[in-house]
Amino acid sequence: MKSARQLSRFNLIFVADTAYSLHQWMILTLLIKWSTPLNIGYFNYALALTAPIVMFCWLNASTILTAERSGLKNFSLFIKTRFSLLTVGVFVLLVVYYFFGEADILWLTLLVYLNKYMESFADLAYGFLQGHMAFKEVALSKIFRSLVNVSGAALILFTTHSIHGFVLALVAGNLVMLVLYDLPTVRRIGHGFENNTMSERYQTGRQLFIKAVPLGFVALLIALNANIPRLFVGQAIGTEELGYYASIAYLLVLGSLFIHSLVAVLLPNFSSDSGERQSLPELRKLTRSMLLMTNAVGILLIIGSIFFGKWGLTIFYNASFVQYHTIFVLMMVASLFFYNSTVIQALLTGFQQFRVQTISIFGSVVVNIVACSVLIPMYGLYGATIAYALCAVTQIGLLIPALYRSLYPRKLALAIEQSS
Repeated sequence: MKSARQLSRFNLIFVADTAYSLHQWMILTLLIKWSTPLNIGYFNYALALTAPIVMFCWLNASTILTAERSGLKNFSLFIKTRFSLLTVGVFVLLVVYYFFGEADILWLTLLVYLNKYMESFADLAYGFLQGHMAFKEVALSKIFRSLVNVSGAALILFTTHSIHGFVLALVAGNLVMLVLYDLPTVRRIGHGFENNTMSERYQTGRQLFIKAVPLGFVALLIALNANIPRLFVGQAIGTEELGYYASIAYLLVLGSLFIHSLVAVLLPNFSSDSGERQSLPELRKLTRSMLLMTNAVGILLIIGSIFFGKWGLTIFYNASFVQYHTIFVLMMVASLFFYNSTVIQALLTGFQQFRVQTISIFGSVVVNIVACSVLIPMYGLYGATIAYALCAVTQIGLLIPALYRSLYPRKLALAIEQSS
């Protein structure tokens, strides 16, 4: 019975996340179909500037809301704290734009940031609802939000061809869903939990910030890794080339949906029904299974990109992308490493190994910056893709020793040797 409930929840989450990821991909596709490569580049450059700041300000607080099963009082505290951080983030964004921004995209950058502002409150609502097992409500919100955003953005872009109007349509769609569905649903589900208090660690905005800032720092580094090649491409090669590169890079989502679902299903097996961790032989078997499936997916995507990549780029985008077929293949090779890194990080989370993940991501950011600064001026988009792959390989190289030590602890090995 419990397994059936978990499968049902997984199906809801998988359908919702698939719809949400497809909606983000369709937004990019709309730009490709009905706009210009230059506008695509501007949009992605604005995303690259805003993403690290936004991710830090989010502090991954929705995860805390889910874990703590908070009441409405705490939900209000999280809303106020995030509102304050994102407001301060505007000034940080203006400083970043001053040094790295492209000419004529200030207003577009601010609109993209405003859209993330709206999305951030929906993210908190999802964390609250998942903490109270309201998975159906989360799924419905993500599906309806996807439909509203795509239809609104498509209408504005088709009729006006304005990139600014396009982003404003996304802002309006997220605001409508937040006011008409997300917040009323939070109040309904949270009824009776108004005075529920969380851990004493999260009683004030200051306490929340201090405790959650490491999560924000990790989110910042992850966002930097994804966007560092885009910033270098935009600066060194051009905004139009950035549009092509970012569009192809987003196709990594083809495998990430399966990988994230795999983690969601198998990672809870780290604990038994009683909450105790399973035996190490079982965990080793689980690790082998997850890595085997991950590599199978990655290899299939590489093979598919080699034989069907030109056709796929034409169908997904348009014929002008065929000239970047080799970049597409290289991107799928890079995805193989990133999928493995994602699974290894999830496994280390199951072992409560957090610090090594921060160190590995920081190390990969350094490698990413050095590789981009050297390879992109020399090899263009090929250099950007190779730098992205090196970033993932660095993460794996730093994470694998920690995973091995967790699966084969030294004390256990010593005890076995002594007993024999």
